[in-house]
Amino acid sequence: MEQMRTYTTEEMIQVVKWAAQECEWQDSGEMSVPGMVTAYLYTHDLLLDGGGLGVGVIKLLGSLVEPDLNPFDRFRGVDVTVGGNLKMPHSQVVAAISSLLRNGDDLEPVDWFREFENIHPFRDGNGRVGNILFNWLSGTLSPRYLQFPPNLWNDPRREDVAEPDGGHDVPTRSDY
Repeated sequence: MEQMRTYTTEEMIQVVKWAAQECEWQDSGEMSVPGMVTAYLYTHDLLLDGGGLGVGVIKLLGSLVEPDLNPFDRFRGVDVTVGGNLKMPHSQVVAAISSLLRNGDDLEPVDWFREFENIHPFRDGNGRVGNILFNWLSGTLSPRYLQFPPNLWNDPRREDVAEPDGGHDVPTRSDY
């Protein structure tokens, strides 16, 4: 990857506000905002440099958002429960993520996001990584177009989340 892009003050304010809101909804604490911002900047620069989404990128994003819980070189090694629901066994995560990446081109961004969240590849930080990936796949990763994924699980904290297109024109690759 080339040298990191320079962001304007306005762009950074937008990114930090977006990350802070997601971290608030996730109850991950104020100290998790810098990790999500770092993961966003890495992903945005990767997209601008023409990079692709792969298993290694997803593992790195998990580590950037939760470095104490998610080693950079692997997915979760334990089973997890979210909202009282046991997620898929940890032994199936690598195959499920690989399948999603292989077959995900046929899915709409919201369906890809749903599958990613159901796989839940990390001990923590799945919603934050999923949000970044949702924006990548939606074509809204630019700071001026960032949005939140739809509230698929009827989380009352997210009642005011806009629909996926957020009421604006979705950018083309040339907008980046």
